[in-house]
Amino acid sequence: MTDKINSIDRLTKTVERGFALMKKGFASVTEDIADLRTEFHEFRDETRTEFRTIHGELKSIRGDLDELKEKVANITGYRKEIDHALERIAAIEKHLGLNKKIAA
Repeated sequence: MTDKINSIDRLTKTVERGFALMKKGFASVTEDIADLRTEFHEFRDETRTEFRTIHGELKSIRGDLDELKEKVANITGYRKEIDHALERIAAIEKHLGLNKKIAA
């Protein structure tokens, strides 16, 4: 009977050591998860900050492009006016009998 009790005691100790090791392992995993959460939150905050910066820059660029678009529209209008003026000059020169051509 003593052998059975010793065997049970040894088995109990082995199981207890196994549970103690598992407890340490779980504690380590829990710490790792906490570290990952912290790193994730830091990454998220940095990413949000960078995206806000980029978004602000894009708004500025978009405004600049809108200004350029407006200026180009005006330039296109000037080109039409210049072409029309050159046509009128050519018609006047023809009427006056001048054979000079203006290089455009």
